[in-house]
Amino acid sequence: MGIESSRTSSGRIRPLTPGSPFFSRRAAIVRRRPGAVIVLVVGAMLASCMHGATATEITREHAIEIARREVSFQPDRVDAVRAMSGVTPVWRVTLRGRLPGQRPPLFETVLVAVHRRTGAVVSIARG
Repeated sequence: MGIESSRTSSGRIRPLTPGSPFFSRRAAIVRRRPGAVIVLVVGAMLASCMHGATATEITREHAIEIARREVSFQPDRVDAVRAMSGVTPVWRVTLRGRLPGQRPPLFETVLVAVHRRTGAVVSIARG
């Protein structure tokens, strides 16, 4: 059964015309595409989730600032990337430089994982 017909109480099929009382209700139901509605709802939910996640995340620059407090040298090179530490979202900040008085071929590397939402230091690896 579609827009073109309707069953009466006796079971007979009668054509739907724009003037009939069932036409507008039935046509509205038939015209709806449940798949499209579901896609729109899921898309809206994902968009709101993505917006919420970026709004509560600390910035890359703030993560670098937090990581710099954890080292005793002035870094020559700094890199920060989004990563996961287990199930925890982190900024993985790599700091590379020399300690005061350290000879040129030697350098220090420190990897600091900073929680992307709270800014807490999750882990520090020195190499």
